[in-house]
Amino acid sequence: MMRFKQTLMIGTMILGITSSFAITPASAATSPKIAAKAAIAVDSTTGQILYQKNTKQTLPIASISKLLTVYIVVQQIQAGKLNWTDQVKISPAVAKISQDSELTNVPLVSGRSYSVRELVNASLVVSANAAALALGQKVSGTSANFRELMQTTAKQLGIKGAKLYNAAGVTNGLAGDLKLTGVSNDAENKMSAQGVALLASQLLQEMPSITKITKKASLNFEGTSYEGHNLLLKGQSQAQPGLKVDGLKSGTSDAAGGSFVGTATKKGHRIVTVVLHAGNQSPTDPARYQQTAKLMNYVYKVFKPVTIAAGTKLKGASSAEVPNGKQNTVGLRTANAESVWIPKTGTKSSITGNLQLENNQKTLSAPVINNSVVGTAYFKVNGATPAYLPSNSSAISLTTVNSVDKANIFVRAWRAIVNWF
Repeated sequence: MMRFKQTLMIGTMILGITSSFAITPASAATSPKIAAKAAIAVDSTTGQILYQKNTKQTLPIASISKLLTVYIVVQQIQAGKLNWTDQVKISPAVAKISQDSELTNVPLVSGRSYSVRELVNASLVVSANAAALALGQKVSGTSANFRELMQTTAKQLGIKGAKLYNAAGVTNGLAGDLKLTGVSNDAENKMSAQGVALLASQLLQEMPSITKITKKASLNFEGTSYEGHNLLLKGQSQAQPGLKVDGLKSGTSDAAGGSFVGTATKKGHRIVTVVLHAGNQSPTDPARYQQTAKLMNYVYKVFKPVTIAAGTKLKGASSAEVPNGKQNTVGLRTANAESVWIPKTGTKSSITGNLQLENNQKTLSAPVINNSVVGTAYFKVNGATPAYLPSNSSAISLTTVNSVDKANIFVRAWRAIVNWF
């Protein structure tokens, strides 16, 4: 699961941040100009934002919507309500859409059944619209019910302002007999770049093996080979050596232009990128992939992830006062390891912590137990707070280094007298 912190102080602070990376002015100076209406790059696990441009505007996302459909399917499987081998019977309406020459598809036969796994593969690799709609019907019975589930799920993920109409991401008019009543034919799924990044990151957290599907450059379906759309899987990434691209999903429509959600790893560190509304002059226009490659290269060229090991005494959060203890202070250390991206020219010494004790206390009260969690440190890099996706923050738990017994009444009385004067 993506880390959803109970303490959202830092998460709320980043809502107004619009710079590419809230660490140093130098990083902003080297930010690339991404030729798209909106773009973002994040660490897939921590949600740390490494680049952002117009990330909160709700925009058409076309087939990127299929990531939400697959996420819901994964949730259903994890809850035991669905299985990868379950069969999905194709309705006449879905079969008819699968033959629509205006849409990307694999042909589905009315009355015939296909496995959930087959339809998920077709939805992600070939962007088969009818396959995604069939999955929606399998989960919720009707398109209208699945639309409500999509909206609810997006809200649960912390995605704000999403407008969702169907499992495939086609316009309502192109949904044929499955279109919603009382909704414009031009209505199309919309989400912000930030929302898409949240969705993609969470999908990768819930099902890391999803990249075994999304890294496929083509798909064999019912004996026929279909080409995928991700040019970054076909040697056209223009990416730096060692950068492994293995997903995730493209989206194309008149309203959405050329859009793409990418993910890549280098030396074990995964990022998610979102490019919305890049150029789309033809079906083979590589603009979205060129801009994604530029963004990925920028992240790994300018920044590096460093790990703060468990047991680290973090400058600025290495101790807490214990006024009524035998010792006046107790040492603090990080309870777990955490990764933080910093400028490539920086060192671990640039990372400090802002201490916040539990229940917003200013000090601790004795007795203090050794190795107990007593507070949180919020990372700062060169004195600045990194930006994170909503519901994520730079928080890391802190534990005590030793026990501190309560001082006797005479010591406490004497301290009170000294503090008085």
